[in-house]
Amino acid sequence: MSTNALARISRAIYSIDPEVLNRFNSTFRPRERSKIVEQLMRQALAKKERQLIAAVRLIESDPRFAAIREVSGDVDRIAGEAVK
Repeated sequence: MSTNALARISRAIYSIDPEVLNRFNSTFRPRERSKIVEQLMRQALAKKERQLIAAVRLIESDPRFAAIREVSGDVDRIAGEAVK
């Protein structure tokens, strides 16, 4: 691993059920573990982003959220006027 690659590595501490952690550590080799955890984090982030996008699209299009869109438009107009 290059010096630049080492400089980009971060360590974190998370609480994990000891049984799960022991099984994970005994199942996967040390270098695989970080890759797997990073991949799972990326998947979780992508899922959360999809959920947020779906929520925004719902608010932008569903008639039940018309009042929210109206308030949002008012805020945008006021903010735009304050910048001028």
